[in-house]
Amino acid sequence: MDKILTKKEAVQFLGLEEKTFENYFQNADEFKCLERRNGRGRYLFDQRELRKWQESYKWRTIELTFDDYALCLDFALAQHFRGYVLSDWGTARQREFGQKITNWIKGQFAEVAVKKFFKKEFNVNIELDFRIYEEIVPQDIIGIIENGRKREPKIGIGIKSSKPKSAYLVLGENEITIPGRKSDVYIFCRPDIPDDHLLRITKERIIEVVKSQSHYPKYKDEMPSFENMFCEIAGWCNAGELEKVKSIPGQEFTGIRFVKKSGRLRKNREDWQELLKRL
Repeated sequence: MDKILTKKEAVQFLGLEEKTFENYFQNADEFKCLERRNGRGRYLFDQRELRKWQESYKWRTIELTFDDYALCLDFALAQHFRGYVLSDWGTARQREFGQKITNWIKGQFAEVAVKKFFKKEFNVNIELDFRIYEEIVPQDIIGIIENGRKREPKIGIGIKSSKPKSAYLVLGENEITIPGRKSDVYIFCRPDIPDDHLLRITKERIIEVVKSQSHYPKYKDEMPSFENMFCEIAGWCNAGELEKVKSIPGQEFTGIRFVKKSGRLRKNREDWQELLKRL
């Protein structure tokens, strides 16, 4: 056993936001505390175990460049201008432009990150499908490149994304119960995209618009520039390993969802090698 850390020290050691740490610890089963007597007392953590988790997290996290962002933004704008409606789950409320674009970019970021992850760590080349369809296409990996030639995957792969602090892979009922939409395996990713990403790529133009205004001097040095972003490949599971629920901690669903705690996903190197053999 390595050094024993308090909860506060564990948060600082991992460098996570406190809310993210809570979700990963309490809800996602990403890492555990030491056993507490009768379930009471302070939460204490083995630094060695936290370091193992941290090392795994780092090698599964992929850097995404401006070119990657441009590819995903182009797809998101194409979806928007073809009139695709994106509503919040369980409601008729349509998302506003910025939220729609961010969610589409997030989804495509996850796919690009998986492609780069497979190439970087396993030297496996996959092909993604960024074409625009009238109907939802369930399988996100459409080809495997071997010896310069493409073949179809042997199984269906769905790549899903959520916020960095999210503890669960969550799938809607239709994604699992409708045969034409279901995948054999789901990969869960947590891309970290700043809320102000559109500001970052339009910074110079915005400055031109507001530089003569009275408040500009107050915030001119605060306007962020574009920086590379990161996406964690949290793990994967078989469709049959998902749990059928009506709620998860902190969220009640309007219908059935199929979920998996991120800490219970298959995520070590051997797990990924097993998946790639099936692919």
